Amino acid sequence: MTQSPGSSPALPRILRPPLTRNVALLLDSHLPARMAWVSRAGRPRIVPMWFHWTGAELVMVAFTGAAKLEEIADGDEVAASIDTETFPYRGLRMRGPVTLEPSDGLREEYRIAAARVLGPSAGEAWCRSLEGRGQVAIRLAPRWAAEWDMYRSPFLAESEA
Repeated sequence: MTQSPGSSPALPRILRPPLTRNVALLLDSHLPARMAWVSRAGRPRIVPMWFHWTGAELVMVAFTGAAKLEEIADGDEVAASIDTETFPYRGLRMRGPVTLEPSDGLREEYRIAAARVLGPSAGEAWCRSLEGRGQVAIRLAPRWAAEWDMYRSPFLAESEA
C-alpha cells in the first residue's frame, strides 16, 4: 500500500500527477465510490455514489432531499473508497472535508459520471430523464489517500511462479 502524508492540507502525493497506473484506472473506472460518514446519531453510514475526479476533488452528487444530505454538512469529514469487487483486489481510499454545492438542475459532474459509467449515449438519455431535478455536489477535498493493488502482492507473485 502506498500512503500519503496524513495531515497535510495539500493534495496527497498519490493523487498528484503522474498518477500510478492503479490510481488512474480506478479514477477512470465504472466503479462507484463508496462514501462513508458518521451520522448525527453517531452511526456509521456508507453508500455507493457515482463520482467525478477533478484533479483536486472527488465530486459525488446527491439529489436534493436525499437523506444523506441531512447528515452531512460543509466541513464534515467523510471517507471514500473506489475498489474492485474481484480478486486480486485494487483500491483507492481517501478522506477529508466536504463542501456542499446545491443547484437547481443536474450538475455537470453528474453528467460526466453518467457518461463514464453508462456510456455517452445512455448517460445522456439517463440525464435527460432527470431534467428539472435539483442536485447537491458533495466535494471531497482529500487530505489523506492510500492505494492498494493485490496484483503487486508478493504472495500472488510466489503462487504464479
